[in-house]
Amino acid sequence: MDISIKDGTIVTANDIFRADIGIRNGKIAAIGHDIVGMENIDASGKYVLPGVVEVHSHFESAFGSTRSIDNFFKGTQAAACGGVTTIIDTVMPKLDESLSDAVKQRKQLLDSQAAVDYALHVCLPDAQASYLEELPQLLNAGIPSFEAFLFGPDAQMVHTDASLLQLMDAIGSAGGMLMVHCGNQALLQSAAQRYPLSEPNAFAHYPELCTTQSEAEGVFRLMTLAQASRCSLYLCQLSCRDALNQALQNHPLQSRIFTGTDLHYLTHTDQAYLGSQPRNYTVLPPLRSQRDLENLWKGLEAGTVHLVSSNHWAFTQEQKKLGEDLASIPTGFANLELLLPVLYHHAVGGKHMDLMQLVALLSTNPARIFGLSRKGSIAVGKDADLVVFNPLLKKTMSSSHLHGESDFCLYEGLELQGYPEMTFSRGQIVCDNGKFTGEQGAGQFLPRSI
Repeated sequence: MDISIKDGTIVTANDIFRADIGIRNGKIAAIGHDIVGMENIDASGKYVLPGVVEVHSHFESAFGSTRSIDNFFKGTQAAACGGVTTIIDTVMPKLDESLSDAVKQRKQLLDSQAAVDYALHVCLPDAQASYLEELPQLLNAGIPSFEAFLFGPDAQMVHTDASLLQLMDAIGSAGGMLMVHCGNQALLQSAAQRYPLSEPNAFAHYPELCTTQSEAEGVFRLMTLAQASRCSLYLCQLSCRDALNQALQNHPLQSRIFTGTDLHYLTHTDQAYLGSQPRNYTVLPPLRSQRDLENLWKGLEAGTVHLVSSNHWAFTQEQKKLGEDLASIPTGFANLELLLPVLYHHAVGGKHMDLMQLVALLSTNPARIFGLSRKGSIAVGKDADLVVFNPLLKKTMSSSHLHGESDFCLYEGLELQGYPEMTFSRGQIVCDNGKFTGEQGAGQFLPRSI
């Protein structure tokens, strides 16, 4: 064996047991006892988890007049140090750019910079014929998931019902999946106009950009269209009880409908918009009420919310000052490095769920839903994407200790009980006790089928 991880408590979505793991040529070659490698790592007293699969990240991604601050190297370096070994990034084609050209350019950036493995979604701004003609080619190239918006700050990216139905028919026929951001564009634009930034209490109205009712209306509209299509759907960034309930009411569709939420909807509420730095908390959908937060936790516990992502979209505080109205302030946070430790702190430490459920939400379910057959679990033959997690290690969160470029942290000052100690990407140690030890450009593109 190249490496043996010895005497750790292995956690999968279905089991917890103590054993050694033998790694050879980047794969898990053996699981058992008394496995000896050329390098032997003592994991006694620690958990060994499958690497986290992040399904929704935005590196070097345009927003209005700016771009998210983390490039692919800094972003995947942060990923590695948080136990994230696979990311799915989004390709956003420019106007008059073919999808294949946009994918090619994005892959060139990732191939030269990514420190962990990656896959791609493609965002489709509309259902123009040239885009639809390219779908089979993209699926053949291992890109089966596509992204669409029912609302957002860029009106050019928002689909009409007719465009969305056409898109769903084409993607369903090709055997792909459509990821949808649910809301109501008319209500977003109306709220942005009603509450100009010059008003002292403008941010108290930030949640009105996408109320819980408008998010639920978007889900209802999507589910209605889905009755006429065979397309698989992923409802991303679900943030409230009303939207989740609307998704669950369509029982005949459940075999091809998947739901996910983001870390911040489980840890923060709309009270942040009444504080001293409300711009730092801008995100769409907005942060919700305590009741919605609690209901999302119930959905995770019951298995009706299938996964949790970070939706990493990192900006600086200076960038957060941009925007001509509430809707055009850059949205998102640098949460990727904290996805595993913060969710462990709240989910396992907060008695919401056990370790096996945590692994399902962060690794096994994302890999299964998005067709990452080599990832998401600990089994012989799988990639040796592993995290040695120390449940006794305490760390106080600070943006200055993280590996990305953002200069603020939603969890500043929070003391976490439990933290990743070592991360393996295909058998290579890419983080060791908080120090990045990987290589720029070592990440590989992962072709997928769904």
